[in-house]
Amino acid sequence: MLLEKCSSLDNRVLEAARDYRYLLDRGYPRKPSLDLVVSRYLLSRAERSLLLRCVHDSAYSLKILRSSISNNEIRGIPLIIDLLNVCTTIIAFLEGECLYLCDDGFVRDLGGSRYWRGKKGRVAEALRLITDHLTLFKPRKIYLVIDRKAPMSLSILAHAEDMMKKTLSADVSGVVDNKADRRIIDLERSVVNEGGAVATSDAVILERVSRVYDLAGKIVINREQFRVNRSIYDLFHHNP
Repeated sequence: MLLEKCSSLDNRVLEAARDYRYLLDRGYPRKPSLDLVVSRYLLSRAERSLLLRCVHDSAYSLKILRSSISNNEIRGIPLIIDLLNVCTTIIAFLEGECLYLCDDGFVRDLGGSRYWRGKKGRVAEALRLITDHLTLFKPRKIYLVIDRKAPMSLSILAHAEDMMKKTLSADVSGVVDNKADRRIIDLERSVVNEGGAVATSDAVILERVSRVYDLAGKIVINREQFRVNRSIYDLFHHNP
């Protein structure tokens, strides 16, 4: 998608987002609610994906905003990184794709894993950006968690471990699991008393952990803030 198409959302999409949030806040199921607003506002596939990824019920959104930590707050703590999730958003950024600041304060792309499949060069670039960022903010312990079933997962993890162990002073551990999301949640519980946090934009994980960190979003915004569309976030968090 061309960058000029990412810079704004028309009122039709914003009205759809508002209606979708209204339905979610009243307890209506996510899929029927989304199908309803997609049909009513004649949303495209990309616009549907935007609402699915970026609009949540108010209670969830507030919970994530309150549990999010800043760059400086990762200093000296254990950080659990959902490696493919973080890489995907950064690769979308490198590929010039649209990125959005969602209602929970996390930056997300719309394309998912298609951005990194077979793109070893982009994966290496993303890992370098992650490593450079962590060099600045210095977590004490890093867990790199990856799903065993994902394409290229073992080679990506090996590359990430090698790069970070050579560059960072932190203790770096790679973790491969058939159910990476569950493993991340379990790991977070084991380090919660040490102030540990999870770096992911996966809403299923975010909802189940205590402290969260938008690693990909921080990297993207620090480099090119204008690349992130804030329309959805501002719709629900504007100051009167």
